[in-house]
Amino acid sequence: MDTPDFYLASSEGYNLEEPRSCKRVKRLRSDSRDDLLLIRIDPPLIGQLYGLGGREIDNVLVATRHKGDSLFPIKGWPVLVHVARLLIDNPDERDQVHDNEFESIAWAELYETETAARLKAM
Repeated sequence: MDTPDFYLASSEGYNLEEPRSCKRVKRLRSDSRDDLLLIRIDPPLIGQLYGLGGREIDNVLVATRHKGDSLFPIKGWPVLVHVARLLIDNPDERDQVHDNEFESIAWAELYETETAARLKAM
């Protein structure tokens, strides 16, 4: 992965305690929101935890958890986010995903640096 745009980690668990580097892929909208961000994460999530066998999850959707926070642009760190796994292939080829095409898997935070993500610096 090239230079990460930011880092994803969770202070609440969800198998996201260790920071993952993130690259922005594109902005998406859903049936209920227009501010979803598709990101590529490294290392990927283990798909077996989600019934995917050996298939890893390297693309996830994130959306802000709190009204007034934004990913377009990010105005302050960390950003508290919902993390969702996609139930469709090739989301990067679409502009919209329907609410039944993704499922929430975690609450997490986006951090500007890997160090902040490791420290879970709020």
